[in-house]
Amino acid sequence: MMSRTRNTRRAALATLTASIAVLALVACSSDPAPSDPTQPGGGSSVEGDVVALSGADTANLGGDLTIPVGINVALSGQGAYFGEVMVQGAQLAADQIKAAGGPDFQLSIKDHKSGDAQAGVQTTREFAQEGVHMALYSYIGVLGSALQPIAQYEILSLDGGGGTQEFGKGQPYFYGTRALPPNDTFAGTAQYIASAMPEVTKVAMIIGDTGAENTQDSVDKATAELEGNGIELVSTEVVTYGGTDFTSAINKIIASDAELIVEAQYGTDGGYFLKQLRAAGSDLPVIGTEFIPDVAEIAGSAADGFMFSLDYFDAANPSNQWAKYLVDTAAEAYPDTVVDFYFANYYQDMFKLWTVVQRVLAAGGDVENPDDILKAFESDLTFASVYGGTMDDLNGEESIDAVSHSLSARDMGVFLWDGQNVTRLASYGIGGVDFSLTE
Repeated sequence: MMSRTRNTRRAALATLTASIAVLALVACSSDPAPSDPTQPGGGSSVEGDVVALSGADTANLGGDLTIPVGINVALSGQGAYFGEVMVQGAQLAADQIKAAGGPDFQLSIKDHKSGDAQAGVQTTREFAQEGVHMALYSYIGVLGSALQPIAQYEILSLDGGGGTQEFGKGQPYFYGTRALPPNDTFAGTAQYIASAMPEVTKVAMIIGDTGAENTQDSVDKATAELEGNGIELVSTEVVTYGGTDFTSAINKIIASDAELIVEAQYGTDGGYFLKQLRAAGSDLPVIGTEFIPDVAEIAGSAADGFMFSLDYFDAANPSNQWAKYLVDTAAEAYPDTVVDFYFANYYQDMFKLWTVVQRVLAAGGDVENPDDILKAFESDLTFASVYGGTMDDLNGEESIDAVSHSLSARDMGVFLWDGQNVTRLASYGIGGVDFSLTE
């Protein structure tokens, strides 16, 4: 249930200062004795919790190290919401890691101005000048502009905001750490429609324009998955990403004989679309490929009944013990933030970087050597995760493909927002594997 309202949704970085200070006080005041989160009453100590929950190598925690980590996100422009929660997730992880006996990860936070290509290049250059060898990116390596300098400066970079998309696949030093939106959702969505809504045989799609080649690739993948499940795509409307007026597209969709809408938009776009769709008198069911608190806030009751298909982090129903720990500690550190998948992704990606440090130390390598860092990362592309598993598990697992550099395994699903709560309707993995309706 989304019980907290974001009051500082698009605030500047200064907004984070008080929350980070609260987190530091919480971490420093914790009982330093390790606890066992698998036991009743356990889980009160930061040190004991994150070491066990993240599967850390206790012999190589790296507590004597200070390591700069680049954070390249949108802090201004239309994507400022994303940047705010990404920074919060990364900072929460950095503070927990330090309190747990790990490195002092010093976050160098840069603003790429919501995908500005020049800013993407400049901020990456600044990372190199600061001696950064590991970084977290968004906007698929700032819409590709940072991919060449990332490789040039040999900065291990994880993008938990947009993944790799097609143009970022296989790029040196660059890895996507979320399911590809919207491409990785289409197989699960098509199977859900065929299984749970067999009366639906014709659908329309509205998709945000992220570039002609990229958008067409998504349309082609959606078409193939839908047709493979006996569903015809009868209308496709490509709209401006970051838009607020979808009247023309809505009129065309209503005029078609579509029985359901697949909505492949990002950020707040979906909220405006849903509000205008219902205002136009349409009651067509909608399955989206993203859901953030802003969508429900903007759309209001028009979002009731909205279904969405993605690697969603359900803070109200955490799927493993580490996920629950994340939700609980985030509530203390950032009480006005609803923990979404952007928060969760950047939180756990910091732990991936800690895992890399542990591997480098275990191998006798140098944490300032890009070759040692990359070798350690690529030595095992399966990582502990706050996604997947059960509450009997300390954590879940996710994997990255060595060739595409995209996620090859992560828990995904189809979900329903009823106006107050999110309910899982189906589960599946990357590529629609292991699809099943929720009992």
